[in-house]
Amino acid sequence: MAHRDYRIERDGRGRERLVRSSSHREGGSQGRGRSARELLNDAEERIEVLDGEILSLQTRLSYAQRDNWQYQNIVNEHQQCRPLRAQLDAQVREVRRLEDLLADEEDANAGLRHKNEELKEKYRLFKRGSREEEFKLRYEEKLAEVEVLRRRLAEKDELLGLEETRIADKNRTIVYLKDYLRRHGFHVAD
Repeated sequence: MAHRDYRIERDGRGRERLVRSSSHREGGSQGRGRSARELLNDAEERIEVLDGEILSLQTRLSYAQRDNWQYQNIVNEHQQCRPLRAQLDAQVREVRRLEDLLADEEDANAGLRHKNEELKEKYRLFKRGSREEEFKLRYEEKLAEVEVLRRRLAEKDELLGLEETRIADKNRTIVYLKDYLRRHGFHVAD
């Protein structure tokens, strides 16, 4: 039975492996052949190194799994908040639209009040004039116009009251949704 020597070789990737030589001539270039005890000691050292690498890889895998779990939780929470965010954006747009409408109505009311003041002043001036009958007719026309304007102003005030109530309701809803998002850990700009 031929005696075989063992030697350690590195492959193209730098990994070590134990190779059995078929003759004494193959091991001759490395000097004396290594004993089985030396090879066993080398193998045990290599096993210890590999065990350390396995432990390190297991630790890294554990951290990666934890990070992936946390990422999935964040993704799930984000997906649950999308409808709330869309609803909040829609309500903010509605409140802005109502605020614009309210500002337009206030401008229109200011114009009507100014016109009313002008009519009162014209009436006062007409009252002083010499053409009293003509002024009375004009006054009655203007008085009727003022009455129409007062009714319109009252209607506008009622509409403004309704719009202010709706805006207050929308503002309460927005505050509630912002608080809800904050309680669930989201940053909401004011």
